[in-house]
Amino acid sequence: MHGYYSAAIPFEGGKHGMGILTRERPLRVRRLALPGTEEARTCMIAEFSEYIFCGTHLSVTDTDQIASLQIIVREAEKTGKPFFLAGDLNCEPGSRTGQWLGRNFILLSDTAHHTWPADKPVKTIDYIALYKNNAARSIVKLKTRMMDETKASDHRAVYADIRFRISPEKLFFGEPYLQDMTDDGITVMFQTRTPVSTWIEYGTDTLHLQSARTLLAGQEPCLGLENSIRLDGIQRDVKYYYRVCAREVQLNEAYYKILGNTVKTPFYSFTLPSSHTQDFTAFVMNDLHERDDVMQRLLEVVRQKGFSHFDFGFYNGDCVPDPYGQEHTIVRVNKLMTAVNASECFTTLIRGNHEIRNAYSAGLVSLMRNFGGKTYGAFTWGNTRFVVLDCSEDKPDSTWVYYGLNDFSKLRKDQVEFLKKEISSKAFRKAHHHILLNHIPIWGEDDVYTDGFHPWTALWEPLLKKAGFDIDIVAHAHNYYFYEKGVKGNPVPQYGGGSPSLGSQDIGTIAILQSRGESLRLIVFDAAGNKRLDREL
Repeated sequence: MHGYYSAAIPFEGGKHGMGILTRERPLRVRRLALPGTEEARTCMIAEFSEYIFCGTHLSVTDTDQIASLQIIVREAEKTGKPFFLAGDLNCEPGSRTGQWLGRNFILLSDTAHHTWPADKPVKTIDYIALYKNNAARSIVKLKTRMMDETKASDHRAVYADIRFRISPEKLFFGEPYLQDMTDDGITVMFQTRTPVSTWIEYGTDTLHLQSARTLLAGQEPCLGLENSIRLDGIQRDVKYYYRVCAREVQLNEAYYKILGNTVKTPFYSFTLPSSHTQDFTAFVMNDLHERDDVMQRLLEVVRQKGFSHFDFGFYNGDCVPDPYGQEHTIVRVNKLMTAVNASECFTTLIRGNHEIRNAYSAGLVSLMRNFGGKTYGAFTWGNTRFVVLDCSEDKPDSTWVYYGLNDFSKLRKDQVEFLKKEISSKAFRKAHHHILLNHIPIWGEDDVYTDGFHPWTALWEPLLKKAGFDIDIVAHAHNYYFYEKGVKGNPVPQYGGGSPSLGSQDIGTIAILQSRGESLRLIVFDAAGNKRLDREL
């Protein structure tokens, strides 16, 4: 911790004055002289990024006390931050000074508890207070108490637990995003900077709305930063409007709770496709590795080419690389989702090998809710069936860097059973087009940087050969390519997306899947605006 001192008078060969101890280092500390008829007085003002703290020990005369508080108030009026005052003010609540204090400050300590003398308190002369400026509205008092301590001082210490309200514009990390589309429902996910009570208002217009919220055994979770709400009973081919509503849970105790004001997002909309929906536009990007500049450039390129709206899309791996903590991961996911307007565009985040590295990699799964919570699966959009596979790591589970904490062999074997069911399903057989997406290429092991490790080929190839996919969309190799059927032993054409990262000479690519009637085209642009591919599937 950091300690600061302001001497007021010499005392017994040393000095007597004010000290403060802080966990966070202040931006600046100032010392001011205060009036004292019987002895000189002082205060210390420490400024932090979000608030200002003033510690003092006032004179014993009310004239000096009020004059001192007026000096302190002039300092408080100079700032737009919350201004806290604490110390031995040598006045009781009903005194002239105490009444002046109550008119200008919000008392955070409980004046019903006497603070002096420490052994048998009979007076309240020690306070924690908050100056009444506009910034004071951001402070919530949670609890206060007097310490049952008689040895440390001749005064009892007072304690106030407060928190800062989250301003409405900062409550959400980003816009909500659509996940887990099914025949009659969709999940809305969003993250907040503090626990909230939350619900969604939705309907086929913005005036006649119904509400949905998440309940766990009859209770709202109100636990963490990650929120998801399921909307069921949704009709296909009908446009729905929705908005997210949230109240900050400032205190959540057994018999006492403090809730903030309700914050509501703007209205967004979505439409679930029906079997008659033939036209759509989708995007695929990959291996961005936090290169937001390249992502924005790719999106600007396709906008200039006339692709200004996406119905859905895919981030095909290594777009949330090496997630090391919850907030870092939430920020990265929201960057991706906001960039493509995922509040109205159903977006799938496919795991690459870098998504499953680092401390919060398993936590990333809780920010995605496609395929019933799995990292692989399938869905139909119009007349096209999309199948997503999770190749997982590009090294064996026995590799020492995993410390025995992985079992991706089982995950890949589980997908064999998934593929068997998927390929024989009515939805797959009924679809006119079939698109396969996975991060690490299943074919072409000599040029995809896996050091000869390629278990997915033997596991999945027998099923994929007879499935009849139109194309396999892959990533990982960090360079653009297109292989015709059979070039690498691949039973279907294979498109590999380019990447701007890791020193590659390639500047990144974005793929557009455009369906018009029975026609399905794959169009690929690079970040320089060049069209790399335009092919009917």
